[in-house]
Amino acid sequence: MNENFLVLLGLGNAARSEGKSLADQIDAILPQTQCTQCDFEGCRPYSQAIVSGEAEINQCPPGGQDGVDALAELLGQQTLPLNQTHGETKPKRIAKVDEKACIGCTLCIKACPVDAFVGSSKVMTQVIAQECTGCDLCLPVCPVDCIDMIESESYAKIPYEDSDQIYDALNQRQILERAIRDNSRERYQFHQARLERNKHERDELLKSKTIALKEKMAKDKSQKEKIEAAIQRVKDSKKNNETK
Repeated sequence: MNENFLVLLGLGNAARSEGKSLADQIDAILPQTQCTQCDFEGCRPYSQAIVSGEAEINQCPPGGQDGVDALAELLGQQTLPLNQTHGETKPKRIAKVDEKACIGCTLCIKACPVDAFVGSSKVMTQVIAQECTGCDLCLPVCPVDCIDMIESESYAKIPYEDSDQIYDALNQRQILERAIRDNSRERYQFHQARLERNKHERDELLKSKTIALKEKMAKDKSQKEKIEAAIQRVKDSKKNNETK
């Protein structure tokens, strides 16, 4: 029995039983690392691409072959071998920052899709271990290579003494996996919403500055025209006095 496959399939089937869309059912199985190795901006865009036929079910290295098999079973189609061009499946890992080497550049904070890094400019950055999805997106942006990916503890093997014990253990694993995925998904959605809000605020600020600049330019032009008109009146007055 493949425990991981059964747990993942259970997540998808649970989403189906709750009346969720096919994209949501697929997304329930995906690991929510938001690593973009599938060539999409996150797990949700990838799930939508599968539904629309723009992507295959075997493009998620973090989900591994078990994830591909679970997606195939959920969708009622033939499974595929994991596409190695998207990367290799690695054990669950979390980021760890070397405090002595960190320069506080904050590039890792900007790169993290679930806001698992905390810190500020020129201040040592730290990782919220329980929030890290192990996406590796922080690694290429670090200019001093002070981030290491540390393998996290694996789950204990499910005992096989009797069917009731197996069922209970699988159910507990499924509850735990769903909680982890839901949390990562929510943090990713919050991260995306924050970026969109910041973009909107920057756009609004730029818009207000542009309006203010145009108003100033119009005011300066009007003032200049008034000054030029006053100067011309003085010149005209002098000419009139000279002719007299």
